[in-house]
Amino acid sequence: MNTLNFKETKFVIFSTSNRDSFKLLPLKPGIYIFRNSEGKVLYIGKASKLRSRVRSYFSSNHGRSPWISKMVKDITEISYIVTFDEVEALVLENNFIKEYKPLYNIQLRDGKSFPYLKFTTSEDFPRLMIVRRVLDDKNLYFGPFPSTSSLKRTVKFLQKTFYIRSCTGGIEDKTSERCIYFQMKSCFGPCDGLQTKVEYDTCVKNTIDFLKGKDRELIKRLREEMEVCSEEMRFEKAASIRDNLKSIEYVLQNHKVLYSKNCDQDIIGFHEKSNRASFRIFYVRGGRLLGDQNFSFKVQNQISKKELISGFVKQYYNKQNLIPQEILLSDVPEDINILSKWLSLRKGKRVEIQIPKKGTKYKLLKMACLNALEEIEAKENEECLLRNTLAKIKSKLKLKKYPERIEAFDVSNLQGNSIVGASVAFKNGLPFHDDYRRYRIRYPMNKPDDFLSIKEIVYRRLKRLKNEGKLLPDLLLIDGGKGQLNAALEVLEKLNLASSISACSISKARGSDNRTDSDVIFIPEEKTPIKLDNDSDEKHLIQRIRDEVHRFAITYHRKERKRKNFENSLNDVKGLGPKKRRALIKKFSGVMGVSSATDEELLQVEGINSQLVNAIRDHLGESKSLSGLAK
Repeated sequence: MNTLNFKETKFVIFSTSNRDSFKLLPLKPGIYIFRNSEGKVLYIGKASKLRSRVRSYFSSNHGRSPWISKMVKDITEISYIVTFDEVEALVLENNFIKEYKPLYNIQLRDGKSFPYLKFTTSEDFPRLMIVRRVLDDKNLYFGPFPSTSSLKRTVKFLQKTFYIRSCTGGIEDKTSERCIYFQMKSCFGPCDGLQTKVEYDTCVKNTIDFLKGKDRELIKRLREEMEVCSEEMRFEKAASIRDNLKSIEYVLQNHKVLYSKNCDQDIIGFHEKSNRASFRIFYVRGGRLLGDQNFSFKVQNQISKKELISGFVKQYYNKQNLIPQEILLSDVPEDINILSKWLSLRKGKRVEIQIPKKGTKYKLLKMACLNALEEIEAKENEECLLRNTLAKIKSKLKLKKYPERIEAFDVSNLQGNSIVGASVAFKNGLPFHDDYRRYRIRYPMNKPDDFLSIKEIVYRRLKRLKNEGKLLPDLLLIDGGKGQLNAALEVLEKLNLASSISACSISKARGSDNRTDSDVIFIPEEKTPIKLDNDSDEKHLIQRIRDEVHRFAITYHRKERKRKNFENSLNDVKGLGPKKRRALIKKFSGVMGVSSATDEELLQVEGINSQLVNAIRDHLGESKSLSGLAK
């Protein structure tokens, strides 16, 4: 839903003590938006009756939370939008919070979403794929899975056990020779016509039954099939089914059975302590515990438990397309009936919110709450350790101030090709991904020059922060030696920031035998580098930041190199001239986009016909195979 399509009705506050001024607000459902004198959004809420709800904020200080009192003092303008009902108001509230990120609303940080398993049942011969977005299409999705690595193992297990094809091409694309998966007996060769659709559908059904937790039915069916094969003296087939049964039983041992019945649940435990809220979700699918995920964040304002739980449920499920049939909560949220209706609308089926007080569900919920508390205590211990570590870094590196914000810089190239740079930010000793940046080096160079490259990316980063009036780092950490440090110091002098920002660099020292020794730190005040104790927390933190910026730079460099290699590979496609090549790259943002586009999408580009599509497919398929071998 695009929130910009809605017209806000503005309502300026002249006197909060004048009750008559609130009569301009309607007694209808909708959302309200509080702004300060600078136009910044302070809070967004929903109401069944806008006038009553908004007036309650200004009626009396008695029983009012301190954060509300503080917020009310800053409100100078109220906007509102009328909706048909409270459910529509809830949806609109979610979208506005996501867009405006108000100061006083609960904000769940957008981390990297958990992966899902996609079964392309829209195809005649479905494949298994790992995705991070659930689309409203004709395919089946399973998850979320907390671990990408375990999901990759699951995909390999399913492909090998149920003979699901691994090839990425269309089933109609006949190959001149059978693929490696067929030779390894991981599939029955449907792409070569060696397996009929009816036979393949059996493999698909077994896979879906397993993923839906119908393992008892599946195991029973496979055992019966094994016995039939033995009686018919098809011993090789019987042995294959026996091996598959062992694999299935082994995998099932690693997923704890919580219920005898087949059910899907999200069990959401909650705990609040020391201005920090923590939610732990246990994902139950098919009666089995699939995994768990934690959400922990600071609560700046004194928000009630009901508001916190309600806000979390709204924000979390606003981003989820796979909603279970049951959601267990430790406490009753605000507007539980409206939440249930909204979730049911999103799922397309009835979703029940339960607050169990006894039995198995209650025990599981208490376990989730206990894990949420453990997360808070672990965060507190980590913050305390990091504060002490940063204080030691300030002292030992003779910094100008406490390094609350550290930004690290590194450059990467391969024999002078695809020179790129990167910077990462750490806030209070933890990665702050919002301020990670990548740079293509603009300065023309005949050969790699780390000093000029460092100077360029540090200048571009600090210049932009300064121009936009954003927070500057307290410490620059450069991956390199004294020369790289001096390059960064020149930038600080040029931008008149030398008095407010400290800088240091980290590199390997050379031993007496000219071999690299342990890491040392260079600082402007000292000619000789500083050697920190190998087991010290401060050295480990500096190394961690250096390793992170190095990883980020290397990853970007590989991506750039791969992009250039792929773009150059289009030059060899017969019949594809410069004009058509540029049109394809512009349309699909590079060769990777061209490679993943459908035939219909390629044909929409001017000058591209079916003959060229086949030529592109053949060439990129060959290029990808060769690049895979190069790895």
